[in-house]
Amino acid sequence: MSCPASIRALPIWGWSPRHWAVFCRFIWTSTAKPADFCTLRKQNTLAFLAPQRYDAANAETRRPTKEHAVTLTLRLALLATCAALMLGAPADASAAKSKKQPAAAQPQNRIGIAAVVNDDIITFSDIEDRMRLYLLAAPKNLPEEAKQRVLQQAMYRLVDEKLQMQEANALNIRVADADIARGFASIAAQNKMEPEKFGEELKRAGINLDTLQEQIRAEIAWSQVVRRKLRPQIVISETEIDSEVDRLQRSSGRMEFRIAEIFLPFEGEASEKNARELAERLANEIRRGAPFSQIAREYSEAPGAATGGDLGWIEEGTLSGDLNSAIAALKPGQLSAPIRADKGYHLLFLRDAREKGLPAPRAAAAPEAAPAEEKPRPSLVTSEGPAPEMPPQASNDAPKVIEPSAAASPEAAKATAGEVAREEIATRLGTQRLEQMAERYLHDLRATAFIEQRF
Repeated sequence: MSCPASIRALPIWGWSPRHWAVFCRFIWTSTAKPADFCTLRKQNTLAFLAPQRYDAANAETRRPTKEHAVTLTLRLALLATCAALMLGAPADASAAKSKKQPAAAQPQNRIGIAAVVNDDIITFSDIEDRMRLYLLAAPKNLPEEAKQRVLQQAMYRLVDEKLQMQEANALNIRVADADIARGFASIAAQNKMEPEKFGEELKRAGINLDTLQEQIRAEIAWSQVVRRKLRPQIVISETEIDSEVDRLQRSSGRMEFRIAEIFLPFEGEASEKNARELAERLANEIRRGAPFSQIAREYSEAPGAATGGDLGWIEEGTLSGDLNSAIAALKPGQLSAPIRADKGYHLLFLRDAREKGLPAPRAAAAPEAAPAEEKPRPSLVTSEGPAPEMPPQASNDAPKVIEPSAAASPEAAKATAGEVAREEIATRLGTQRLEQMAERYLHDLRATAFIEQRF
């Protein structure tokens, strides 16, 4: 297939991939001629970037005419030619190749745009790089279904990062290279490596360092957005503090547990057998050192799977009988055996345990030992999962959570009726509210954005 004259006349040979993406969308969605693209580009007229939405109500009244059919055929030809030029191969060869290879959901070895987020793009290469990072700690011979879940998680996270960076740019927030370097060094320290050694290990594993650095950049930028736009709105009243003090006093002396969960549902006898075997296999892998959070992200069907299965702090007696008994028998850092419930099997990991009560003054609080699963491992990823989150020390903008100490003595607990305890309670309440507002903020950005996934 020869290149149309309308394309050859355009000054396209020095265009970047971004220009090609915009041009392809222009050809597909616009009724103008290809040459009009350059005119619009010179005039900085970007109206043609607006998404063309399908109008179901008027769909039947807009039947394609012969002229429209010819126009559509020309657009398809132009898009095929553009794709061939981008790939450096003849258009007809690309078409022949596409007939031999059925469409696949996996992005491996694919070239081009995987998603559009407003005016930004996510390439298949971006997804591949992020998946490699996520799968570093994954078991070998990972099932295809689990890989699909990791792919969608990588896609979801990359979209969020684009939205976060777009909002930061709108507020003129810039992240210094030095901050990114400190974040990278902090993650390397969690893995007990120097930054240079950590970078070499990532490269040896086939990881593009840019994917981790861009994640760090987005985390820092978003924390600054939250600090600037949301933190001034947080006001904790004395009444709220009084209510929290009363609640803690009423529950004082009871145990609460920080739990993480993997849930594998089943339906029918055959499905139950498969779920039980999978639960036993995952339990063995976790006991051999596989991070619980990573396994939960890949296999769990529970609502908290995306956060590594974390359920937060659960008061004793809250769960069902068998689950309560299993938790009571565990020590921090231990994993339960598979627990059969009515609709599936549970694997419970006890991250920490403490006695409920008012927070002790910081000077009186003994430092808590990190549970075994949360201690940094000498691996390429942190124990909290394959995609290292921004460590608090990498940015002074990240909110801090002050947790009560399980080691506080009865005398220290009585002393917490003072201002120090009230300040710590206010800090905790403020942090919880800030996290909720930040989550809603990101949800609203996603709801109002133009997001198009192309696979």
